[in-house]
Amino acid sequence: MSHTSRKRIAVCCHGFLGAPIMLHEVENTLNEDPFAQIYDNVFNISYYSSKYGINFSRPYDLKTPIYDENTSQTLAHHFYAQICAVLKNYQEEVSLDIFAHSMGGLVTRSMVKYLSKEKNNSIWIRNGIINNIFLLGTPNHGTRLAQCSINIPIDILMTGLNLVFELPDGVTSDDLQLFKSQFMQMVPNSVFLKHLNRRSKNIEELITWVTVRGLKWIKQLGWLPVVWQPFLFRRLRIDHHFPFIHVGIIPNDGLVDASRVPLKFATNFTVPSATHMDLLNWKTKKSGRQVLRLIKPIILTKEEK
Repeated sequence: MSHTSRKRIAVCCHGFLGAPIMLHEVENTLNEDPFAQIYDNVFNISYYSSKYGINFSRPYDLKTPIYDENTSQTLAHHFYAQICAVLKNYQEEVSLDIFAHSMGGLVTRSMVKYLSKEKNNSIWIRNGIINNIFLLGTPNHGTRLAQCSINIPIDILMTGLNLVFELPDGVTSDDLQLFKSQFMQMVPNSVFLKHLNRRSKNIEELITWVTVRGLKWIKQLGWLPVVWQPFLFRRLRIDHHFPFIHVGIIPNDGLVDASRVPLKFATNFTVPSATHMDLLNWKTKKSGRQVLRLIKPIILTKEEK
């Protein structure tokens, strides 16, 4: 059954500690031809407590899990509510495309898996049918950045942030409840990721999934990657013929391991010249324009779901 006359809208979703402004180039591109001819509107949404992105004065933002079945205070629930508020303005059925960066892809996947509904051989959020989901640099199988940063350890870092931004209220026991926080859930093999990556056949087949990964270090940060790249993205190999540990750098985009982005059920693209943030620079970076060229045919494909 064809629904090519249904209105289409696009939703942009930022990553960890991010804000809608980070997808400004994506939003602007989707508002221009030829995409303006297929999208009725483009919405750039934050799943944090402020429409402008993370608000460090709100503990909700730092401690809230991506998804937790025991509470509705999750980023996935908040993102779901934001999309429902958008869809409420449409009386008719609409088709929905989501462009998610980094952790925003995990928020999106959680929302779809746990909060959407299936009917008429489609996946729905309110009166919107989910058509395409584009995951840009999403750590679908976790990120070494989260894993290695625990060695800091992460509770010292997070509690320190709470001290800085919540000093008038002091530190409560809630400040130590970090093991279900969004950062901790991105650790490879976390319980959250194991559940999220369990097969959901209908969701996998009824939505067009696309991932894009980059392979370039973030050279714009100067000397910092020289320190953090070997520390966070190292692979150790012990040579038994000579007592020496070899350190190698695994492919990554500066923040996410390249191997942890692709999904078996998705169309997976690689842009070797793109850093983690280049994946969003559809206008100002050559590698960002390459991302757009790869996914453009999928965006412009008429919906037949």
